[in-house]
Formats: sequence, C-alpha cells, structure tokens
Amino acid sequence: MYYADEIVKEIRKSKQIVIFGAGIVAYNVVNCLLRYPYQLEIEYCMVSDTRFNPAQVMGIPVIDIKTAETVIRKNAVILIAVTDKNLEMILDLLRHHGFLHTISLAFHSDLWEQIRGNYLRENFLVNHQRYTTLEEELEKIAFPSSTEPGGAEVHIYAVRSHADKALREDITRFTWEIPIQAGTALTDKRVCRICDNTGEHISYKNQEYCELTALYWIWKNDSAAYTGLCHYRRHFELDEKMLSKIEISDIDVILTIPILNFPHVRAVYDNDHIAADWDIMLEAIEKLAPDYRSAADMVQHGQHYSGYNMFVAKKHILNSYCEWLFPILVYCEQNCREKKDIYQKRYIGFLAERLLSIYFTRHAGDYKIVYARKHFVEK
Repeated sequence: MYYADEIVKEIRKSKQIVIFGAGIVAYNVVNCLLRYPYQLEIEYCMVSDTRFNPAQVMGIPVIDIKTAETVIRKNAVILIAVTDKNLEMILDLLRHHGFLHTISLAFHSDLWEQIRGNYLRENFLVNHQRYTTLEEELEKIAFPSSTEPGGAEVHIYAVRSHADKALREDITRFTWEIPIQAGTALTDKRVCRICDNTGEHISYKNQEYCELTALYWIWKNDSAAYTGLCHYRRHFELDEKMLSKIEISDIDVILTIPILNFPHVRAVYDNDHIAADWDIMLEAIEKLAPDYRSAADMVQHGQHYSGYNMFVAKKHILNSYCEWLFPILVYCEQNCREKKDIYQKRYIGFLAERLLSIYFTRHAGDYKIVYARKHFVEK
C-alpha cells in the first residue's frame, strides 16, 4: 500500500468486514474496497433502519442494526461510510449495540482519502496514466543545505471568511500558509491581513464563486514562482522541509488525491447539484475552448476528479489556467439560472472543481503533476 498501510492490514485481519451506510458514500467505499488492490469480502451493509435504504449495495445485503446483532460478530470491523455530519450519532449508536471496532471512512476523512488514493493509483497505472505522490517525488531531491542559495518562492494561500466556524483542532503547524480573506467586499468584518478586495479583484462575486475570488486575486496580484490555494479546514500535508524541496524541484502542479464518483462524475453532480448547469458548462467549453471537449467527456464519464479548487502550480501555469477558467465561469454565470438555495448558489465553485480536472486532464502530458494528501479539520 502507498497510504494507510497499518489500517489496511488491520482491516484485512478481521474475520468479518461490515460497512455502516447504504448511501452515496457507502456506494463509493464499497466500489473501492471490492476492487484491486483491496478485493475485500464485505458481508453486510448495516443501517439504522432499512425502510429508508436500498435492499443491497453492489450485491451486498443491507440489514438493520437489530438484525446485525444476530449475524455480525461484536469484534467485526465496522467501516463507517457516511457523511461527516452523521458520524458522531452513528458512533454512539454502534457503541450502544456493542460494536466497538469501528473505523471512520466518512466522506471528508483523511483516512478515506488515503484508502481511495491506493485504489486510484492502481487504476491510473492499469490505464497507463501517471500517478506520482508528492512524497515520492520529493524523496528524489536531496535536502538543500544552508549554504545553498534559496529556491523559488512558494506562496500557498489559505482561504478564510468572516463566517468561518471556530475549530477544535490546533492548526498552527501550517505556519507556511498565507491567510487570505475571501468575499471581503461583502462584509465590514476583517479576519486576515490580506483581503481579496484589493488590487484587481472580483471579491463581490464570492457567494457564487466561493474560494475562486481568492484565486482570482492570487492570479492578478501575486508573482511568486509557485502559487496555490487551500482552505481554513482543508490543508495540504506539507512542512517547511517539503516546501524547500518543492522550491528547487521540477514539479509543475500539485493536486489533491482525487474524489471517487460512482457510477461517474456527471451522475453524482446531477444528483447533488443542478444538472442544467453542467450542460451550460459544456456549452461554454464548446464555444470558448473546444480543444478541451474531449477532456471534459473523459472527466464527466470517468469516476474521479480533484476537488475543492485546491492546487499548487508554477505561476505561469496558474496564470494559463485562470485565463482559461474565468471566461468559462463568466459564461456560466450569464447563462445559468439564478439560485435561491444558499448551497446551490455556490454553483460556480462547484463547476470549477470539475473544470480543474478537465484542464489538467487535457494537459496531463504537458506538466509534471503530483498528488498530495490533505488534512481535513473537524469543527
């Protein structure tokens, strides 16, 4: 295994493996674990109440927790595959019924990211595509001594907002990040020294564009050799030593471990968001960047994309990406219907997550792309 080796060994040792969940997260987890390199035998999908769930997931029977008490060993490994908001409630439920050997594969969890990272790497290799981890690439580089000249600057901005929730976790280890406040034009409150409403900006579009108003600011106002973007709850797993190596490397782009979408990316987007917006995005590509249509088809019919609008790239590559991206987003903004729902109002940000993968799928042979782990911070 490339990631989470000890956890994978622990799961394999169990005489009985059970998934808790039968929704979209469980569907993705089951698809991943049934396939190479895992090829696990999963006996059941357990839920609290079968009335609101399918009878099976990928051929695996779905049972309620009362039935589970009669057919599942108390020492079985229970892999919890749910949305993060339900995790604590489900842990309490399982403890109440005596199931104590639990491992969280909740959607945002670091462990689920690493588990799917193993699967995706093998999937890339089978399809003759390159998948290199950031750690592997940096291992090739000797750590620069203090007598050597400094490398290129790496500016990775962590997007903040005046509406951010308080975090339980200490994140001071991410000292190398540069906080930037997004959507500053929409509030009088200031939470960062650097704000996205200075210089050339689109800060006022933050409700639809989300972290992309910060990306636009970086594009127009930062000139470091490497620039990138993360979030106050999603951070690249980096440290100062790794940054020093990135500075002198030939890495072009750093993406996050891709998100899995079964049966394919388009189907999951249609389920979670507004299907018509995707069609308008494709229309924009046809009109403004027709050379990318085949890459768009590969992503929409494929089973993964790099999410969160998180990436680090050489500045000239970030510039080229933004020059391509923002006209497409403006076209979508002008042609998609206005959203009243607060969540769906972020549609420009959602589309851009998929456009990131479309762009770098098109340029997979042009750039050295590596994949980095991220850390998701609990509230």
